[in-house]
Amino acid sequence: MDALAAATLATLQACCAATDTDALTAIAVTAQGDGVWPLDRAHRPAGPALIWRDGRSDAVLRQWRREGRLPAVARFTGTYPTSAHQTTQSAWLNIHAPERMRATHKIVFAEDWIGYLLTGNLGVCTANYEHTYGHCQRQHGRTTQPAADVLHLLDLAWLEPLLPEPSSPLRARGVLQRTIASQLGVTPGIPVFVGPFDVLTAALGVGAIHLAQASSIWGTAAIHQRWVSAFTPSEIGYLVSHPQAPDRWLRFVATSAGMVNLDYWRNLLFSDSPSPADWTTIEAQLTHPANGVGALLYLPYLTAADERSEPIAGVFGAGFLGVQEHHQRHDFLRAVYEGLAVQAARIFRRLDPLDCPLQEVRVAGGGGQSALLARLLASAANLRVVRPDATEASLLGAAMVALVGLGYADSIDQLAQTMVQPQAVYDPDPQAVPLYQETAALIDALLAQLANRQRIT
Repeated sequence: MDALAAATLATLQACCAATDTDALTAIAVTAQGDGVWPLDRAHRPAGPALIWRDGRSDAVLRQWRREGRLPAVARFTGTYPTSAHQTTQSAWLNIHAPERMRATHKIVFAEDWIGYLLTGNLGVCTANYEHTYGHCQRQHGRTTQPAADVLHLLDLAWLEPLLPEPSSPLRARGVLQRTIASQLGVTPGIPVFVGPFDVLTAALGVGAIHLAQASSIWGTAAIHQRWVSAFTPSEIGYLVSHPQAPDRWLRFVATSAGMVNLDYWRNLLFSDSPSPADWTTIEAQLTHPANGVGALLYLPYLTAADERSEPIAGVFGAGFLGVQEHHQRHDFLRAVYEGLAVQAARIFRRLDPLDCPLQEVRVAGGGGQSALLARLLASAANLRVVRPDATEASLLGAAMVALVGLGYADSIDQLAQTMVQPQAVYDPDPQAVPLYQETAALIDALLAQLANRQRIT
């Protein structure tokens, strides 16, 4: 946590050095969601944070699933607990590191730790809070918090005093502390806005605001999401509310089928290349598949923890199918790209019936800069794919929320429409669409058979 604090200050110093600090109106913060960030009574780290990729709580999650607790929790959260949630990770810590939990006075999220560093105020944004502990409800003119009900269902009542009170990201968390302002070379007292977390702000930052628009964040994980018009408890993905429109919800599915796959296989297959980090050069060699779409299949589940993989019992990893002796390393890497695109398409088909039919996907993250991945996604999902002219969608979305909170604009959605312009648009290839649909159906059947075999075993 201290390393993150130092990196945050270094980044902010670089930003301030590159801009006119006299015109600086506010600082907006976003960060990864989920995880456990523990603070002691002095608001110092009570131990190392558990980030979302920490899958050690998977055994806790599986027990809760067997006991039927997950759908009961989703009645309040709209989201089934995962191995990335504070609830499951806190339960695991209480079993395996009880001394750390005894030393913990408050539990926050990554963005809240940064917000405390900047302002000295502890808090939690409603977005991270609600999909974990329950959405705020209005009853008889007052707001109620269902956290006590959720924690009771999970035998975690002891966790409630450790949770800060949630607040809207449209309200400043506080103002920049004098000591931090001095380090940054800016005026003290600048308001600091904290949240929403990166997934939600990325949807805003790519301009995906309509019910017919979806968005994909191709980062370490791959996040596929869309807006829906009703609160519905669902086994698929997370549910968080729009910061400004309480009748609109973002349903997103987090998967391990992200850039970790491309990094892993690029480093393994192209370690001898003069510039292994040069994606443009490598992708230029992957434009055409060697022997047709789907001939070499890749299942992109490098992360074994339940939360980022297909819900199959037991450890289920990544793998290739259809390998033949004529396949070369470019064929394998091309299959990885296609595997990521097909996985995204399978998720969008599950998200599509939730509201009006999807028409468009907007991409973000490091992988969102790839023309090849965008083109493959268009054909695999049979949707128009837009690469916005924005390289840091999550930061842009956080800035939009802060601008509305400051009163410079009335509508986050209107800002997203006007500030985000397309850089490139990709339409589905009519010849490739049915081939990718066949591939997706084959993977559906294969995974169903594997799940059934696991149950028999």
